[in-house]
Amino acid sequence: MIKIENIVKTFHDGDKDIEILKDISMEIKTGDKVAIVGASGSGKSTFLSIISGLDKPTSGKVIIDGVDINSLSEKDLAIFRNQKVSIIFQSFELVQFFTAYENIMLPLSIRDRKDPSKVEGIIESVNLSHRKDNMPSTLSGGEQQRVAIARAIASGSEIIFADEPTGNLDAVTGKKILDILLKIVSDSKKTFIIITHDMNIANQMDFIYNMQDGKLTKLNTD
Repeated sequence: MIKIENIVKTFHDGDKDIEILKDISMEIKTGDKVAIVGASGSGKSTFLSIISGLDKPTSGKVIIDGVDINSLSEKDLAIFRNQKVSIIFQSFELVQFFTAYENIMLPLSIRDRKDPSKVEGIIESVNLSHRKDNMPSTLSGGEQQRVAIARAIASGSEIIFADEPTGNLDAVTGKKILDILLKIVSDSKKTFIIITHDMNIANQMDFIYNMQDGKLTKLNTD
């Protein structure tokens, strides 16, 4: 499903070029759960931004379902992302003037595919039925992250990217959130790529890759 070919990302700093990602290639099959671990500043989040289509590499290709996403226009890329990809951020990224329910419904509204019964079922699966009419500012961190997860699931996207999704939560809440997320991902056979610094989380995935000095190394075998 996802084929990454020779990805390089370079940033300019004055008269210097800093290579953040160095010739990364990998393949992720449909339904795989993949963890990318590594120290802060190693390039993990930059890599996630590129393979999810939020950023472009300096060189190389990201091919999703046979489509080279970097060859698409900005408009076509936005459409492609909306159809294929969901991203769960550490900072939740909820629309503050929408209720929890409206935030979850948002991707379906953009696609003009509103399905209230589906959304109600997803809200129940993340244990938020009693809080669905609340604004984000009245929700705890764990509840906000459950809204973000429900929004990603409601979109129907085949691929879910998660960037330290439990990083802002305490250990107990984080484990509960991750358990909910992994159950939904496994039940629906979605492809899942998570950025994490926590090896306890990484060890629950099918494959683990380590990002160090801009290079990606597989830590476990098939």
